[in-house]
Amino acid sequence: MARTSEMIEKRKEKLIEELLSRNVYKTSDQQHLYDAPLQTLEHEYMLILKKEAGR
Repeated sequence: MARTSEMIEKRKEKLIEELLSRNVYKTSDQQHLYDAPLQTLEHEYMLILKKEAGR
């Protein structure tokens, strides 16, 4: 269980780094990235990737 939690936290850290590097500081619903659950961060990251691909 601890390993799963550790993996989740590492994934969240990576997504937060990626979002911050793209000048995203809050989620679509104005939640701070560090307070958002993993699923929300993944959703926000996918939105950004789709937006970048549409340029």
